[in-house]
This record gives sequence, structure tokens and C-alpha cells, in this order.
Amino acid sequence: MDDIESVEERISNDQHIRRTTRIVTSITSLDDDGIPRPPLSNFSPFLLPKASLDDITIQPRVVVERWCNTQGNTLTQSQIQAMKSATLQSLVKPIWDLPSPLPNVSSTWDYCFPFKNEMIGLKDGYDKIMGMLRGRGHKERQVISIVGMGGAGKTTLAQKVYKDLSVLIKFDILTWIYVSEGFSRSQVLLSLLRCIASWNTEIPQGDDTVALLGLQVRRSLIGQRYLIVIDNLCSTQVWDDIQTYFPDNNNGSRVLITTRIQQVAENASSSKAFIYHIRFLDPVESWNLFVRKMFKIGVCPQELEPIGRKIVEKCGGLPLAIVLIAGLLKRHGIIPEQWEDFAQNIDSTLMGMDSHSVSGVLALSYNNLPTYLQTCLLYLAIFPEDSDIDVKKLMKLLVTEGFLEPEMGKSLEEVAMDYLNDLILRNLVQVVKQSFDGKVKSCRLHDLLRNFCLRKAQEEKMLVVSNEYRDDLVGTEEQSSKLGCCWMSCQSRRWPITPSSLNYNWGKIRSLLYFGKDLYLRKCRFIFPCLKLLRVLDLSLIKYWNGMPNEIENLIHLRYLALTTTGSLYNFQLFKLQSLQTLILSSWMEECHLQLPNDILDLPWLRHVCLDKGSSLDLPSSVQENLQTLFWLKVASWNSKHLDFTRVPNLKELGIYIEGEVSSDALDSLAQLYHLEKLKFELGRVEHFCLPNSFPLNLKKLTLCKTYLSWEEMDIIGKLPNLEVLKLKDFAFCGPVWKSSVETFRRLKFLLVAHSDLEHWDLDKDVFPVLECLALRCCWYLKELPSAFARNYRLRLIELIDCCPSLVNSAKMIQREIIEIEKSERLLIRHFLTEDKLPKDESSKEESKYAI
Repeated sequence: MDDIESVEERISNDQHIRRTTRIVTSITSLDDDGIPRPPLSNFSPFLLPKASLDDITIQPRVVVERWCNTQGNTLTQSQIQAMKSATLQSLVKPIWDLPSPLPNVSSTWDYCFPFKNEMIGLKDGYDKIMGMLRGRGHKERQVISIVGMGGAGKTTLAQKVYKDLSVLIKFDILTWIYVSEGFSRSQVLLSLLRCIASWNTEIPQGDDTVALLGLQVRRSLIGQRYLIVIDNLCSTQVWDDIQTYFPDNNNGSRVLITTRIQQVAENASSSKAFIYHIRFLDPVESWNLFVRKMFKIGVCPQELEPIGRKIVEKCGGLPLAIVLIAGLLKRHGIIPEQWEDFAQNIDSTLMGMDSHSVSGVLALSYNNLPTYLQTCLLYLAIFPEDSDIDVKKLMKLLVTEGFLEPEMGKSLEEVAMDYLNDLILRNLVQVVKQSFDGKVKSCRLHDLLRNFCLRKAQEEKMLVVSNEYRDDLVGTEEQSSKLGCCWMSCQSRRWPITPSSLNYNWGKIRSLLYFGKDLYLRKCRFIFPCLKLLRVLDLSLIKYWNGMPNEIENLIHLRYLALTTTGSLYNFQLFKLQSLQTLILSSWMEECHLQLPNDILDLPWLRHVCLDKGSSLDLPSSVQENLQTLFWLKVASWNSKHLDFTRVPNLKELGIYIEGEVSSDALDSLAQLYHLEKLKFELGRVEHFCLPNSFPLNLKKLTLCKTYLSWEEMDIIGKLPNLEVLKLKDFAFCGPVWKSSVETFRRLKFLLVAHSDLEHWDLDKDVFPVLECLALRCCWYLKELPSAFARNYRLRLIELIDCCPSLVNSAKMIQREIIEIEKSERLLIRHFLTEDKLPKDESSKEESKYAI
């Protein structure tokens, strides 16, 4: 480690390596469970146009090798070797949870990815903004503004530009921040720092806080070619306060602003030539957008077109209004009489309103929801503005809150997912990310819709929000009356309940979720006595010290508890929380595993348990039929003989972390988990690992990490009858040859092999008959793909990261063979970090471009 640290500063100053690291880090921002890692920017390449990704060629090992060679006189050989190893390990991380929609695929795939940002009516704006960003004749820093009313497509246009591959390559730093109304200067600067430099330290307090943050922003940007997007800027004062911290490096840096206010655009932009006024859609564009959102096949039945065009005309060319109207009409079917009634309803709702106003459409969309969906939609306002909402977390919360209506034959989680999908199909909720199999992993509300939901929830005394610039919890008696609400969303850096506020009406609070940052509870004090009826307590973003607040033991109605802490919880009387359904406990110090009571799983109503890998606990002493999720269960030599998975018969997702030698039959009872669909194995300090003799027959997703198995053992996995997703990470299997047995992997759709010493892959034509995506990462020794993949008629995507050029060439040969035989371009090849040898003239240009 000393060798690495001694050259860390030097390598951080190298522009080429910074750029390479930025590109790779920003495309790997999620781990297997969809949990965000701290990114250097908010860029996600799977939202890029597919064609542009084919051309990307980045060479991390060549870059590191070349840089280290230039330092030969100043670094020792051990330092060079340490830096090569450490840098390459940090550059390449898993990205396979989020492939983008594939071309020409089945209707199932079309349904999985229905919410791509549309470019209808934005093409001219896209070309103009891209021209301003390139601005070859303008090396000085330029400020570009996109101005237009809410719902007109400003953010959509900015996202299209921001995620363009040429933009990614051009700029050293790309940062996107959203500025909520009322944001202070320190809030904006802190948001910038978190994006630019992964800032995660405590905010300095004092009169010079803003100056210190501003200085840090400026230092981070000095000498860099940067693109900063400031979305929803609504104040000239905010711009005046922060613009001095954006240095003019005379290298083509740009700031892109979206705003609804013309004065803000004029104040911020370099000149009027750098202001783009986003226009409303014309009748043809409006109709095309409506048809695309309304009809899956993209064609409107002839008998519906006349009335449909009248309805769309009433939206005044505002994209958001058109999308919401399409969502409403989906529920009215395709009966002309129902569309006629709907058109009359719109006339009465929008009468007297501005033709370009969206507020009436928002009210109409909300009022047309059944009561249970209204509550579900309003609940989403509890999350901070412009935040991506993790769907797994949302499902657990909706179940806990208790406003789901049970359905025969479905779990409560499935009912909650049905609710969310219904809101998505109505275009009220936007999908942000999906997993490979099409499940929604994160979503969000449009800011106009969130503001509507926030007002509505507050009017109905359901939600109270506390944040830095809007504190509803302190002050007058009138303000304190808002605490008659059910849900509290804390978005500030201080704990909202203080001794002086104990006389307020806290008794009706049922849910308290903390979304703030930089709150360390060794410096603050929890006060819970007034929250005795609390059901939901989410403190996962608070860094608590040494265990857990004792007051939580007395919150006997808790159903959902999420906490990030350190130290031991042995003495905590967790068993008093008999109503607990979801328990999430993690350590914010990676090297310090939590010490937990061994009988946690004996709580009778637990449905979901998520713990650190290194934390030990026992399976329940009696059968627990409610438990569905368990991550992670640590299996060590001392407890492996007592594993009886029949005590958790309804598990659907399970992660097993193995540390120490375990007996070969320790995991045999896994086969009796008949409902298990997702299983992960990861090894710690283990010399040898044996696969279970049999697996659950219903298993659909399997991940193996650091298991170091031989390829001959793959037949056990290949025979699983329902396996659809297989991820082999960090030498899950070892050895130079993999000979796939005949008629295995009959239902596998997705295969990832990451970090492998595989050299030769022998594949029979009958293996992987329905494989749709093949992902290989860091398979440096594999030179060629099996030619049998050319006869796989379901294969849609081959994605290669940090593999040798010959492997890419063999993939392209398979692609060409498919084109020749099938006259089809169904197979897409994507490759990143492959060391292509460029033609001589292009190679010299590339070297001069990235000269070190």
C-alpha cells in the first residue's frame, strides 16, 4: 500500500489517466443489487445512443503502462508494478445490471424499456446545442442556456446532449446538478463537489463555509476541460453567487443551464447567441408523440384518429401534457365513445386555463386514479426532489405502510409492484433504470408532478418536509400544526426533533425517513419518546457511532428499520420489535463489521433482512414463513453443520458469504428452498469451495464470486432447468479450457464472465439455445468466441470490456455471418477498453491526442 500511496498524487495529475478513469468509473455506477457507488459524474452510458457505443475504444492497460514507463527514472520497479495492478483493479467494475434496450427484439423487451426520452421535436435543438458545446472557434468558457416552460422538454434535451459519446470523450469532467427552488449557495457548491470530487466529508461550519466550498470547487476545475449542467436554475442570484467559481481555462469548457425564466438565461448566458428557446411541438410532432406513447405498435386505429387529434390539440404542443393524456387514455381502451366522453371531460377541466398549462392535466390525471393509487403516488413525494427512487426500497416501504389491498395468490410485494407498474403505464412515473430481465430498478417523478403531489399531500395533512431552506417544524404554532401528518421527510443536516419542540403534535407521525447528508450522531442526540407509534424509521444515511440509539428499543410498532452504524449491537434488545418486517443494518466503516445478536431471524414478521457480509447470525430456531430476502448469511466452519434452510421455506433471494472451510454437504438443504429465484455466493478467506450437490429447481439468477471452481463443475449449474441469468465474477471458475456439455443452459438468457484466465471455449451448437446477451469482462487470454454463437437465433448483444482485439474481431465475424445468412442485423457488438491496433495514420493521431 505504501508503494501505491507514494505515487497516488503523481498519477492523479495525469490528464489521460484521469480521463480514462472518469469514463470507466462513470459507466460502472451500480453494483449487482442496483445500489449506487459514489460516481465521479452522473453519466450512465446505457442511456447513450446504441450506435455510438460501437466506436468507443479506450486502452486502460496501455495508458497505465505508458505512463509508468515514462516514470522509470523516478519510480522503483515495485512501485510501478503496484500502480499497474491497483489502477487496473480500480478501473474495471461490474456494469451488467443495466443494458440498454436492444433493437428488433420481442414484445417482451419492448415492454421492459418503454420510457426512453423521446427526441420528437428536439432534433433541431439537439444539433444547435451540440454545435455550441463543440464550439471549435470558442476556447473561452461559454455558458449556454435552454429556456422554456415546465414540461416542454428542457431536461430531456439536456440529457440527450450530456450523454452523447462525443461529449463524454471531449470533456475531462462532466457534472450534472439539479437546483431546487430555494437552494442556497452552499447547497449548490456542495452538490458540485459531490459530483466533481466525490466529496463525502463533513461540511465545514462557520462564516467562511461558502468561501471554502467555492475554493474547493474552483481548485477541482482549474486546468480541466469541464461540462457542468445546472438543471432548473430559477434565480439570477444563485448564478451570480456561484459563477465566479467556474474558471475560464481557455480550453473549451462549458456550462449548460436549463431554466424556465428568460431573465435567468439572459443573465447567465455568454451572449444571446448561446440561448436556445425550446419550442412547443407542432401538430404533426404532437400527434407522433401521442401515438408513440399511446399505442405499442405505433399506429392509431383509423376510427380513433379524428377524436384523438382533437384531444391532442388541447395539449397545446406541451410534451408533458401529451404524455400524461396518453397515460390517461390507456385506461379508457380503444372505444370511440369513451374517447368522446374523455374529450368532453378535458374541455370542462381545462376551461379558462392557458392552452400551454399542465396543471389542469396533472389534476385530471390524479383525479382519475383509484384511491389506492392516489395514496401511492402521493407517497412518492416523500423522496427528495429530482432523486432516483430505488424500487426495491420503495416496494418494502409500500408493504410496510399498510395501504396495499391484498390480492389472492400474490404477495404484498407483487401487489406493490403492480401499483407502480400501473403508475408507469399511466406515464405518471418515469423509469430510470431496468435490470437485464426488464424489472424496474429505479424510477422518479417529473419535477412538476412531484410539486403537485407535494402540495396535495400537504393539503391532506399526509406529509411534512424539513430541509435546509424550508423548515416546517420550528417556529409558530401554526407551523407546528403540520405535524398532524403521517409521513415526515427530513432533508436537512440536523435532527428535526429537539427538546424545545417536544410540545408539538408529533403523535400522528407514522413514518420518518432521513435523506440528509453529513449527520454524525455522536455529535447529535436522538429524541424518540414522542414517536411511540412510529412504523417506519429510515436512518440509513446517518452515520451513527457505536451501536444503536437505545430509544429505538421502545418503538414497538416499528415495521421498517434501516440504520448505518459501527460497533456491537449485542446488547440491543431487538427482540422487543416484534412487528418488524424489514431490517437493514450496515456499517459505514467497511473494515468494521457489525456484531449482531444471533437470533435476529427469530422475529416473527420479518420479510426482508439486509446485513453486512461479515456479520454473523443464525438461521431461525423455528420455521419463519414470512422471510423472503436474506443478504448476507455468513457461513463459517463453526456454524456450517447447523444450516437447515427448511426453516426459511419461502425465501426468494439469498446471499451466502463463506469464510473458512465448510463441509461438502453443508449447503445440501438449499435444494429445499422451492421458491428461491435469486442466489449469490461470495467467498472470503477460503482455500477450497464445493458447489452444493443440488440447487433449488426454481432458481432463475445465480451469481458466483471468487469461488475458484474448475470448469468441469459447470455441468451442475448448466442443468438447472429455470436458470435465466448467470454471473461469474472474479475467477468464479478457473482453468484454460471450458468445454460446454451438450444440452445445458436451456433457458439461460444472460451470461457474464468477469476476470477469468479462460483461454479456449469449446461450445456445442445445442448449448445456450435462448441466450440473448453475452458479456465478457477482463477475459484477457480468450482470443476467440465459439463459432456456434452464429447459429444462436436469440442472441442480440455481445458486450466486451477490457478484452483482447482478436476476441472483438471474432465477435464481429459472428455478426457478419449472421448478416450474410439471415439478412438480419439483430446482433449488436459493443466493446470498451479493447486494445485495437489502429491504422498507422490514425494511430499517430491517437497518440498525439493523448500524449503523455
